[in-house]
Amino acid sequence: MDLTYSSQRKEKFKKASHILASAIILSHAYGNYESGHSSYMYFAIAGVVFLSIALFHHPLKLKFPWIDTCFFLIEALLSFIIAYEYFHMGKKGIPFMYLLAGFFQLSAIYFFTRRLKRM
Repeated sequence: MDLTYSSQRKEKFKKASHILASAIILSHAYGNYESGHSSYMYFAIAGVVFLSIALFHHPLKLKFPWIDTCFFLIEALLSFIIAYEYFHMGKKGIPFMYLLAGFFQLSAIYFFTRRLKRM
């Protein structure tokens, strides 16, 4: 298997995961804005930052190799906060999806750091 293709594929996967996380966080910010919660601004800022990270992923990754680990951790924390907010509002199903997303983001940190140690 071509090593260049594999690394490009992994780069696209990481970029797509940051874009997906930013879309989820921005949609939660919009929902908070519509319902009148003041926390919408924090989620909006985080969503824009994650979208910026996704757009400039390759140059940032070259300069800061730990950036994926850091932002996956922040994305996981935000997923857990969103799940908590939904549990607090009395929602039944959607908080579990955010918990699952948070655990996937934490598992991504584990696999990325494990892989970096092997290199």
